[in-house]
Amino acid sequence: MEASARGSAFAALIEHTVAFSSRDNRRYAECLSLPFVHLWPEGDFIRYECPAEIDLLAHYVRAGLDARNFGRTELDEARLVLDWQRLKAYHVKFTRFAPGGVGLAQSEALWVAVRTGQSWKLKLRIGAERTK
Repeated sequence: MEASARGSAFAALIEHTVAFSSRDNRRYAECLSLPFVHLWPEGDFIRYECPAEIDLLAHYVRAGLDARNFGRTELDEARLVLDWQRLKAYHVKFTRFAPGGVGLAQSEALWVAVRTGQSWKLKLRIGAERTK
């Protein structure tokens, strides 16, 4: 794996999970290809047109996370399901952890990364559905 999200689509997935966990709206915005859409299994969605619209705490609430008890997300698995030159789609599994490292839940989703200039960024998330 490359050291930065600029190097590969897979590295962009890693940065996405770290940025999501950071509580830093600016960092999260930097890993997204705007406009960005997160589509939930029920059909609800969040669409970010510009960095100023990003509110990770609100996103946590919509995702069913309590910001006080949410520590981080770790990517467990990313299986490439669509491999185009400038777009890659992955079936991902990830685990959410409490601040002390206790696992809260594992989920799965589809994440789509696109090449934006010389870097890869997340464009679309479909899911996440809790599996454990």
